[in-house]
Amino acid sequence: MRVRVWAHGALVVGSLVFGGWTVSSARGQSHSAQSTSPLVDLSFNSGGGGINGGLVEQIVPQPDGKILICGNFTQFDGVQKSYITRLKEDGTLDPSFSAGVSYWVRTMSLQKDGKIVIGGYFNNVEGQSRNLIARLNADGSLDYSFDPGTGASGTLGTAINGNPSPFVFYTALQPDGKVLMTGNFTAFNGVGRNGITRLNTNGTLDVTFNVGGGLNNGSWGRSLLVQSNGQIIITGWFRSYNGGGFNRMVRVNSDGSADASFTPYFGDLTAVYTAVQLTNGQYIVAGHCENTSNYFTNEIARLNSDGSYDYSFHGSANDKVETIRLQADGKIIMSGYFSLADGVGVSSVARLNPDGSLDRSFFANFDNYVWHTAVLPNGKILFGGGFYTVDGISRAGISRINPGPMLMGPKRSGNTYNVSIATVPDATYTLQYKGSVSQPAWTDASTTIGDGTVKTLSDASATNNTRIYRLQAR
Repeated sequence: MRVRVWAHGALVVGSLVFGGWTVSSARGQSHSAQSTSPLVDLSFNSGGGGINGGLVEQIVPQPDGKILICGNFTQFDGVQKSYITRLKEDGTLDPSFSAGVSYWVRTMSLQKDGKIVIGGYFNNVEGQSRNLIARLNADGSLDYSFDPGTGASGTLGTAINGNPSPFVFYTALQPDGKVLMTGNFTAFNGVGRNGITRLNTNGTLDVTFNVGGGLNNGSWGRSLLVQSNGQIIITGWFRSYNGGGFNRMVRVNSDGSADASFTPYFGDLTAVYTAVQLTNGQYIVAGHCENTSNYFTNEIARLNSDGSYDYSFHGSANDKVETIRLQADGKIIMSGYFSLADGVGVSSVARLNPDGSLDRSFFANFDNYVWHTAVLPNGKILFGGGFYTVDGISRAGISRINPGPMLMGPKRSGNTYNVSIATVPDATYTLQYKGSVSQPAWTDASTTIGDGTVKTLSDASATNNTRIYRLQAR
């Protein structure tokens, strides 16, 4: 695993070089660099086993640093842990958490009191009937005070991977504790609700949330976003909401009525999987497109507050984008099944600048798809999915990645060349140089061990402007 910084004398040629990106030197020379990546966080170790197949579908970090994961798995690190479990902050199993869920958990929402609302394909928890929706106590046991009756049932006619069964795909909590849920179902506790509904805090149907006809048949709801003003974004694969023409995304008011002023359009053969709202009221949305009508063909887009496209956004991927998350600096983490982002080879994960262009300072090699992403308060990033290795390191289903190196400089002062970098604890950083691109050997100038602080590496013999530098991190 290597991070490289190229410079020609005091002039930086390319900050970080990834995936065969060719850059030109100050003297018109050119070269290609090998693929590089930020360091996998080795302090987060799942014990080498991770999940036993399937995928980690959702990750929910807790305020205490522990991490909830759910998906289609039955073991973690060789221990029987079916469909949902909790990890300690270091990625090892938390033995204080034990849940008895009968089948696949697709979604989780963490309440302020530590209880967990779950949804998916299951029909019982701890032997008690809980059809597609339930609430667990903080230790994983069933919360009997949340009683959904017969729960969600029926199907909108949509089969996922050949499975026609109804499911709850996504849940979200409102500030008042009420529970929103969407997916493939036609009723809740015997009352007609097509693909979307809201529950009271005790699990009963909230009749004040009137969705009317809900989502059209043959479709499903994929994600939910609760806005600060109480409105709710619903995304998925649908053409209408309560009889109105809303294409793949609708904004509804707190009573369930549609906001007619919000009218995005994504065309046919598309699905919107995820959406986040920016501080200026715009949205970043992503999903999948199989049409050729110039709508949503890049799998990711930025929308204005009325749903119209913001064409100044240049993000793109060549296949499904499952999840997008925002960093504190406005950069965008996207994950999914894609192998190209902004036309550059990547591996299921990419980080975009706020304008959608690829941030080339971030690269990690996942051997399979990445379904879900969570950005932690310290800037580190959790990835979950169906992968088994990251940068060749065994990390089945879940991995934590350092946010990537942040360079300050480089700069030259007299005969000294300096480069500073925000280091990762216990990583080894070496500044090297050589006299020309064609010269095969590199000479070590200085080395330091990372401790989480900013470190400066120097070459005190930079007597001319012909040296080329690289910074390696191991």
